[in-house]
Amino acid sequence: MAEKFIHAVYDDDDKLLDAIKNLKKNKIMIEEVFTPFPVHGLDHLLDLKPTRIAIAAFIYGCIGFTFGLLMIYYIMIVDWPQNIGGKPSFSLLENLPAFVPVMFELTVFFTGHLMVITFYLRSRLWPFKEAENPIPETTDDKFLIQIPVYGNESTIKSIIKNTDFYDLTVVDELPPKVDKVEDDIYDEDNIQSELDITIGFVFHSRKYSDGSSNLRIQFTRGRGHQYAKNSGLRIYRKHWISKKSEVSDKHPEFEKVNASINQLKDKINEAKSLYTKGEILFEDVYKEIFKN
Repeated sequence: MAEKFIHAVYDDDDKLLDAIKNLKKNKIMIEEVFTPFPVHGLDHLLDLKPTRIAIAAFIYGCIGFTFGLLMIYYIMIVDWPQNIGGKPSFSLLENLPAFVPVMFELTVFFTGHLMVITFYLRSRLWPFKEAENPIPETTDDKFLIQIPVYGNESTIKSIIKNTDFYDLTVVDELPPKVDKVEDDIYDEDNIQSELDITIGFVFHSRKYSDGSSNLRIQFTRGRGHQYAKNSGLRIYRKHWISKKSEVSDKHPEFEKVNASINQLKDKINEAKSLYTKGEILFEDVYKEIFKN
């Protein structure tokens, strides 16, 4: 677990890309990057899995094309055939060139609108959603790199200072953020009280290019208060056994990974016990788990 975070701010996308290259070259982990607009090549530098929105766009286009074809066929041939300029609409094949503009427009209409809806749903963007960007300037003209610190603060600062940065700040901890739950929660106690907590393992919604994902620890109190923190483990979901909250023996280092997971489980139980006794707050449970 990161003890703190460094926020490196840039005022140009080329400067941002150069800084990320330097950080990756020195094997510095990057938690997140916030930009006011899509930066070409950024997903490749961050080793992100290619988006599937293009596949969705093709499917939506096919739906729009099919809808347009069937609609114009029914209107102009089946329901109300008309003789327009001596060209009666009695056959789809003979009148297909005249129907092309309608089919084209509906193809574009369906593709554009459904892609936007898909993007909003996939990104969990909806009206009145609280912003997650650390500084509001990242929606205007600034670019921010969020870097977790694991005892290497001076090294990270020296790398950033060798780049053309705009601002450099150190944040002790990030505000709790709700993450998408994509797996079963490890919880030995089935607790329903609003004051009691459940702690479990979930996968980050983002996948890397090799198919792996960060395993996160999710903290939930009652039904509303929830946040998640990185466990420091990056594994393949196909190796994950939900019922046991561990990886299968198909994982190349399953013994080592499961040993780390078991250590986390022990620390989780200890932290839950301290919380139940009232010795720590809910917001400090993760600090107790990662304090050593």
